[in-house]
Amino acid sequence: MRIATPWIYSQKFDFGAIIGPPVLITTIVLIWGSKLASIGDTPPWLWILLVLGIDVAHVYSSLFRTYFDREEFQRRRKLYLVVPLVSWLGGVVIYALWGPTLFWTAVAYFAIYHFVRQQYGFFMLYRRNEPRGDLSYRIDQMAIYMTTVYPLIYWHTYPRNFQWFSDFEVYRIPTIWPDLVFRAIYIALLAAFVIKEAYRWKQTGELNVGKCLLLFATAAAWGTGIILFNGDLTFTLINIVAHGVPYIALIWIYQYRKRTNQKYAENRFLRFFQLKYVPLYLAALFAFAYFEEGIWDRFVWREHADIFGSFHVVASATALMLLVPLLTMPQITHYVLDAFIWRVNKKDKEEVRAVIG
Repeated sequence: MRIATPWIYSQKFDFGAIIGPPVLITTIVLIWGSKLASIGDTPPWLWILLVLGIDVAHVYSSLFRTYFDREEFQRRRKLYLVVPLVSWLGGVVIYALWGPTLFWTAVAYFAIYHFVRQQYGFFMLYRRNEPRGDLSYRIDQMAIYMTTVYPLIYWHTYPRNFQWFSDFEVYRIPTIWPDLVFRAIYIALLAAFVIKEAYRWKQTGELNVGKCLLLFATAAAWGTGIILFNGDLTFTLINIVAHGVPYIALIWIYQYRKRTNQKYAENRFLRFFQLKYVPLYLAALFAFAYFEEGIWDRFVWREHADIFGSFHVVASATALMLLVPLLTMPQITHYVLDAFIWRVNKKDKEEVRAVIG
């Protein structure tokens, strides 16, 4: 067998930082899930690690791919200036006209869409050297989408003991028939994928290990976090680690590879992306996350006085109407820009190709 995987960086890096995190955290939940599900409140140290160190931090990691990279910022200056403004003003309009419940529902479903698309994006990076438009491509597309969509259908059908965001509950599907139909489609697509890859392996002697592992790691993570276990902590662990860690790693390794490309030799910002600066990179992400969550806690949530202090501000309804969309603006901007900065297939996507290959 010859491994025919176009790695994002290298087999070792991809196993450790892209494919490994969802596999590791899913394994942990499968082994200790019952004990984790019995934990009531998340311990402060674990909340700091998950929420500050990974979840919020991964949102700010995209700054190092966009706003902090002066060359990239100038290349798409209008996009990078308009998106945050529209994200904030759009949030204010929704919050003002329909209230916080609908606002958080809109944010939550946008987040769900982003999570689904991230897995699709990683998967397509691993099959970027394979033909597009044929039956194999369509099976791949439908299979990776169904690894995330079917657990979401299940979540919308049966009661779950976890939340994606505060003041948010998924819309309930009143009948189990969609679940039964999508379950059959899901199983059929996974079987078709396995048969297709096995046939290709037999015919060519090549196996795209990265693509296959990412598909089944995604299926295992989403299935375990949403379907198999029904606890808030088990869901949060898998949701945050499987999504956030690979993204933080992707941002860093993308800029690291870009630095070694002669085409970007004059971009001084890229000198930051050296191994010795990895701790500084992670510390900066944590600092941004701590600052944002500190504002959330002082003005809105008031839940973590042991972490951010007991000083709280009672904000008026008008102030919250402006502040809450402002505080969600970084993550909405992250969701929107993510649809632009990783494109690898058309003429305006040459930069990603030049770096990733």
